[in-house]
Amino acid sequence: MAFVTLASTQPVELTVEKDGNSASGTSILDLMMLGAAKGDSITISAEGDGAETAVQALAELVEARFGED
Repeated sequence: MAFVTLASTQPVELTVEKDGNSASGTSILDLMMLGAAKGDSITISAEGDGAETAVQALAELVEARFGED
């Protein structure tokens, strides 16, 4: 939920990919369908002004394990 909340504040179109499947970064249902679990590799991409900043912010959230550890 933290990922979608942060993604929704970004002024860009976000996509998350895992194993060749992609999902909207702002849709919790789409992200759940990816089935990403702890230890899996994902790719976060963005299009639009501020794309690099948005990807960096989301990557930091993921690397920090969503602040849950």
